[in-house]
Amino acid sequence: MNVLLAACLALPSGILQGYAGFGGALFAAPFFALLFGPATGFSILVILMLFSQAPLFPEALRNADWKEFAPPSIAAAITMPLGVSFLVAADPAFIRRGMGVFILLITVVMMLGYRYTGKRRIWVGFGTGGVAGAISGFFGVPAFPLAAIYLHHSDRSPREIRANVLTAICCTLTVYLIVLSLNGAYSRSVLIYAAILTPIFAAGVYLGQYLFRIAPTDWFKKVTYAILIGTALIMMAS
Repeated sequence: MNVLLAACLALPSGILQGYAGFGGALFAAPFFALLFGPATGFSILVILMLFSQAPLFPEALRNADWKEFAPPSIAAAITMPLGVSFLVAADPAFIRRGMGVFILLITVVMMLGYRYTGKRRIWVGFGTGGVAGAISGFFGVPAFPLAAIYLHHSDRSPREIRANVLTAICCTLTVYLIVLSLNGAYSRSVLIYAAILTPIFAAGVYLGQYLFRIAPTDWFKKVTYAILIGTALIMMAS
């Protein structure tokens, strides 16, 4: 029953991700945590996100600038493993409430449209990636939008910025997958759940991208923000 409910959530989560370019993982994470537990839910979500983005990775890597995406990616790879042991061992109720707090904060930042406007300093990239990795590691919240805030402020073309964001996400997800595997997060049953849910989530991503091409509307982002805020409040009250 939990897998069936997760499948019903994976499709709209993928549509949100494909249409708005954000929010899908943030929407799915707390409900997966309720269905499978925070550590298992995040482990499944990492596979869903990685395999849905994998087809875009080769081209993104060719167009990406290492000086842009490497600092936040490396920092996230350092801080995220520090939190995984906490995520695995902590009280699930505490993790869920913390998850709600961080989802709410990340959503508010996105709603305000904040972009980093300072100089392109390596330590800023490391700091942003480090915070995003720590949030993901400790509370199982996909904090990729925080790194995207740093990467979006650039004098480069939209194609290059998108390549940097996608490359950073894929590199970070790969590290997450390795760290979670080393911590024993991927049992046989978890891999089966992920194998069932991944194609559903990926189908939702492609459907969302198709809907965006034929009906691009600003109100969809507002709906996404409302959904994320509602989700965060539910988790904080759980």
